[in-house]
Amino acid sequence: MGNTKQKDEIMLKMRNIHKAFGAVEVLKGIDIEVKRGEVLAIIGPSGSGKSTLLRCINRLSTIDQGSIDIKGQCLALTKPSGEVEYARPKDMRKILSCMGMVFQQFNLFPHMTVMENLLEAPMQVKKMPREEIQPLAEELLKKVGLYGKRDAYPAKLSGGQQQRVAIARALAMEPDIMLFDEPTSALDPELTGEVLKTMRELAASRMTMVVVTHEMAFAREAASHVIFMADGNIVEQAPPEIFFEHPREERTKAFLQNML
Repeated sequence: MGNTKQKDEIMLKMRNIHKAFGAVEVLKGIDIEVKRGEVLAIIGPSGSGKSTLLRCINRLSTIDQGSIDIKGQCLALTKPSGEVEYARPKDMRKILSCMGMVFQQFNLFPHMTVMENLLEAPMQVKKMPREEIQPLAEELLKKVGLYGKRDAYPAKLSGGQQQRVAIARALAMEPDIMLFDEPTSALDPELTGEVLKTMRELAASRMTMVVVTHEMAFAREAASHVIFMADGNIVEQAPPEIFFEHPREERTKAFLQNML
């Protein structure tokens, strides 16, 4: 029984999310729900609001309206007055700590070795002793195939290697949810494959993931659900086998024809 309950646990729930930058409405009432172990792929043209939506999940951007629940805890809600209220700072830190994020740019600390990059946040944020986090960090570097580079500095790594270190670094915080914002868009095509392989392995291990991507093959193979966004709206959503084989909306069909 306990297992089923955990499997059906809603890890992320967003309702009626609105976000504007000045007069430009970027998100126009978005609803999404992600259960434990699911991989949600968000695709769509540039400027459709995908990255903004992802940034709203972990409060890099604040919402103008709607509600966000992470693992059943309220991160943000809209009061009857119409004002958005976020969780208190202490509660918010706890809620946000269960998420890891990987960006387009690798954002590694250039003055630290690969290993030091992984150790930094658990030691600083979680106050974990080095000897406790080091075995996990070594394990993660093996997982992403970069244990041999543990003493190298980021400048000595290829873009694909740096992005795999960035994934390992996010995992070192032992998150329950991983967010990816176009993690391969800054990479040459031949380096993209190694990052996607790492992400596929994560998906296979039942890590809950929300991935903004333009990699259709990844969305088709690794996602449990695909959302197509355009102009700040969700145009269509379905499991990948239905989404890619039988898209309903003309806008989706046109987008997929251009991408595939």
